[in-house]
Amino acid sequence: MLIRRRGARRVAVVAPEGRFEVGVPLEEVADFLKRLWPWEVGRHVELSDGELVFRDRVPFERALVYLLARRGRLPRGEAEVLAASLRLHEVSLIADAFLYRLWLCRAEGGNCRRIVDAFAKIAKTYREALP
Repeated sequence: MLIRRRGARRVAVVAPEGRFEVGVPLEEVADFLKRLWPWEVGRHVELSDGELVFRDRVPFERALVYLLARRGRLPRGEAEVLAASLRLHEVSLIADAFLYRLWLCRAEGGNCRRIVDAFAKIAKTYREALP
């Protein structure tokens, strides 16, 4: 599980279930993780050579929810609030459902962009429902 730089303003999320891209710089994702969970960086998340390599699923799921929210056009602060305020089981449910659907789509050879966009809308709607 990793997030790789794709140019100056894009990242690609690469997981065994599939991959997708979001138009945010890698530094933004790294800053998000360092600011909210500094104990994870270096121990469970390694930043090296234009990549964030995740050794643990929990920080990967948080970053995944953050990136889905950003892809849903939520501002940086709102995406951070969403990823930070959800309970761990909520983050896990969103991430697991998304990765499962992405895997199914890839296995069927379909247009996986629709899946990514649908879950980006789910993340945006979820944030709008939170106080």
